[in-house]
Amino acid sequence: IRHIRAMGSVYIAADMRPKMVGVVMDVSDDVNRNEELKRVNALTEARNTELETAKARIEHDALHDSLTGLPNRRHLDEMLAAHARKFESGEEMAALLQIDLDRFKQINDTLGHMAGDAMLVHAADILRSTVEPDDFVARVGGDEFVVVRRWTVEGGTESEYGLTCLAEKIIRNMQMPLSYEGHQCRVGVSIGIATDLNSNADPKRLLVNADIALYRAKERGRNRHQFFNEALETEIITTKRVADDI
Repeated sequence: IRHIRAMGSVYIAADMRPKMVGVVMDVSDDVNRNEELKRVNALTEARNTELETAKARIEHDALHDSLTGLPNRRHLDEMLAAHARKFESGEEMAALLQIDLDRFKQINDTLGHMAGDAMLVHAADILRSTVEPDDFVARVGGDEFVVVRRWTVEGGTESEYGLTCLAEKIIRNMQMPLSYEGHQCRVGVSIGIATDLNSNADPKRLLVNADIALYRAKERGRNRHQFFNEALETEIITTKRVADDI
C-alpha cells in the first residue's frame, strides 16, 4: 500500500481550454511514521493508565483491611492526624467509638478461622449500614473496630444522647446472627466512647481514652457502652499506681 498526496489547480490555457497543473508525491514514509507515532503514544498512554491504576490499588491496599475492605489502623492514624490539625484551628471536633466483639474467640475456637473471618466481614457490613454516610469506620486489628464521627464547630456539638443512640443501635444490630455452614453465629459488642469535649481529651488521646472506656464496659458485663470521663481516668491511674507499688 502506497500513500499518495496530490495537489493541483485548474487554469485556462492560452487556447482558452481548461487545463490542470499539479504535483503528485509519494508520502508513504510520512504516513507510516505518523501511524507508528500514534501507536507508540497509545501504548504509552495505556501503560500510564496501568501505572496509575496500580498506584491507586497499592495506595488503597496500604490503607484498607484486606478482609473487610474497611480502612485500617494506618488510615485511621492519618485521619486522626488531619483531624488534630482542624481541632487545633478550631474547625472540627470528633467522637471516637472503640468497638470490640464479645465471644468472637469462641467462634474461632469452635468453628475455625474461616467462620471467624466470615463473622468479621458480617460485623463490618453491619457497621457500614448502621453509621451515617460521613462517619469513618475502620478495622484496627483482630476483632476491634473504630467509628469516628466528626462535626464542624459551626455545625454545633454532637450530644451525648446522639452518641448513646448510635452505640445502642450498633449493639442492637450487631446481635443479628450470621448463618455459617448450618450454624447460627452470634456476637455481642462492647463500646468505649471518647470525645474532644472531655476536658482532658484531645485528638491524639481519643484512642487511648476510648480504650479505657471500652475496658470498663467489658468489666461491667459486656454488650454495653461506656463514656470516658475524668473520674474513670483517675480510677485507672490509681489502680495502675497501686499495682506498680505492689
